[in-house]
Amino acid sequence: PPPAQQNVLAQTSLDTPATDEPSEEPAAKRIKVDEPLTNTSNPPVVPIPAAPLQPFDVTDTIPAAQVLPLPPQQTQPEILPEDDFIATLPNPDAVPITIQIPDDPSNANWNFNGQTIEFTLAATSKIKQVKEKLVGELGGMPLNKMQLKHPVTGFMNKDGLSLGYFNVGPGVVIDLVPKIRGGRK
Repeated sequence: PPPAQQNVLAQTSLDTPATDEPSEEPAAKRIKVDEPLTNTSNPPVVPIPAAPLQPFDVTDTIPAAQVLPLPPQQTQPEILPEDDFIATLPNPDAVPITIQIPDDPSNANWNFNGQTIEFTLAATSKIKQVKEKLVGELGGMPLNKMQLKHPVTGFMNKDGLSLGYFNVGPGVVIDLVPKIRGGRK
C-alpha cells in the first residue's frame, strides 16, 4: 500500500495541494504570465505622427507696440585672481583704502560715529594688517570683533588673505561691521 499512495500524490496537480500531507509551497496568488491578457473593451492605440515644429516668432502674434523690452541684466564686476588684480594697479605698493565706520551710539567706547577712515597700504597687505591699523582709530576695539565687508565680494573673513585677493583698489569703500554674539532674542 505505501507505494500506491506515492503514485496518487505524484499524479495530483501542483495547483491543488494534497490533503494527506501539507504542501511545501502555498498556492500561487499571482496572475499567470504564460497566458496573454485579452482586453476587448479598448481598441489598440495607434500613434499619430506629429507635425513638424515651426519656428515661433513673437512679432507674428503680438503687435510691435505691445512688446516690452527686457530689463537690463545686472552684471557683477568680474573678480580677478590676486596676481592679475595687483598687475592692473598703477602703484601696488601704495593703494588708498577707505573704510566706512557705522554710526552706532550703543558702541560709543569704540568711536562708531559714522566717520570714514582713509590710509594707504600695499595691495599685498593682509586683512589682519588693515584691522590692526583700525584699532588705534576705534578706541581699542578687539580684532576678533571686526568684520570688513567689501561691496562686491562680501565679508572678508580670512585675516590671512591680502587686499589684492579681495580686489580692493582705489575708490573701493569697505564697510566695518562689528561682530555680534548670539542669535535671536
